[in-house]
Amino acid sequence: MASMNVRRRWGLTAALVVVLALLVGWRATTDDAPQAPTGPSGTAFYETSAEQLAAGRHGSLIWSRRVVEGPTIGGTTHLVMYRSTDAKGEPVAVSGVVSIPTGEPPEGGWPVISWGHGTTGMADDCAPSRSLVDQQTGVYSASMDRATADLVDEGYAVVRTDYEGLGTPGPHPYLMGQSAGAAMTDIVLAAHELSPDLSPRWVAMGHSQGAQAALFTSRFTQAYSPGIDLTGIVALAPPSQLGVVVDMADGSRAPSTTEEERAAATDSASGSGFLGPLVVSAARVTGVPVEDVVSPAGRELLPQLEERCIAELFRGDSFGGMPLTTFLAQDADLSRIRRTVGTNDAAELHPQVPVLIVHGTKDTTVPILLSDRLEEQYAQQGADVEYERVRGADHISVLEEAAPRVRAWVARSLAG
Repeated sequence: MASMNVRRRWGLTAALVVVLALLVGWRATTDDAPQAPTGPSGTAFYETSAEQLAAGRHGSLIWSRRVVEGPTIGGTTHLVMYRSTDAKGEPVAVSGVVSIPTGEPPEGGWPVISWGHGTTGMADDCAPSRSLVDQQTGVYSASMDRATADLVDEGYAVVRTDYEGLGTPGPHPYLMGQSAGAAMTDIVLAAHELSPDLSPRWVAMGHSQGAQAALFTSRFTQAYSPGIDLTGIVALAPPSQLGVVVDMADGSRAPSTTEEERAAATDSASGSGFLGPLVVSAARVTGVPVEDVVSPAGRELLPQLEERCIAELFRGDSFGGMPLTTFLAQDADLSRIRRTVGTNDAAELHPQVPVLIVHGTKDTTVPILLSDRLEEQYAQQGADVEYERVRGADHISVLEEAAPRVRAWVARSLAG
């Protein structure tokens, strides 16, 4: 009997040794799991292969590079290349920037803000992250850098996507919210792969084009982005009612719109500065030949979309100097792109998380009447929406003038 007990004890000991060895082996395997490689320097950072893209799912890193010289945007900053989903739902490589506060993270990790930038252009050189490569920063990108640095100083990890086709090869699908919303969501997943010190709780915040993108993150929750928790969306001067704008440009009327909405849409459609690139992007995504919707004179401007950034595109020798009626083909049938525009219109969303819409009353770039209507549409759905009309603020000054209100709302949202 004694020998049997000894054998039993030795058997239990051996079993424990095996279990411990397995646990140690598992831990070593986990700790030694392959990390995303360091990306190449310079503009080569933005070039990836089809094999690299296919090697992981959306939201995973392809590579990253620590920013150690030149301008930074607070904390520990990394350029990142990650996998996302394009305007047609296919895999695409997207670039961006991740900034993480220095020091000890709070319990639960640094809360995350995914920032969507406003229109910078459609050319690769217009990608905000390029300023960390060539150290040439435009006025708008510089203001975003300062705002980001302030947020990082306040204890937020800030991630900033460039969006599909900005910085990276291929056309940028301008104002295609489906693509931009995926890019804003996937960079949050990629940042969690980069650092274990991040909270799963995050807020999507954006300005202008980026506000539309932030609203579209509401389509990429739950099964699309497991492990992270979108707690709220801040949309500063978001373009919306894009379908109505296209209807107005097409000479038709949407019966569900009011006179004020039609006036705002007509005002938005009076020049080709924003609507021209939108029409081109929607045609490309839909598969409509560009020559079917853009006039010969308009097509002469199209190469500038890959050569110039926003300030140059609004000059008199570019989109800023060509009326929309001249840009569009004489017999253009915009109904062929109307469905694509509608699918990418923030007015068609049904957000299931709290939303804060902020708009300046003196905004002449995106008329405030569009947000007046957007708030009504969301409220009619029963969405949790708050709306702040900032008296006297224009399209840019609203960023600074609304900052205290926005920061307080974000803090409450992340705190639950």
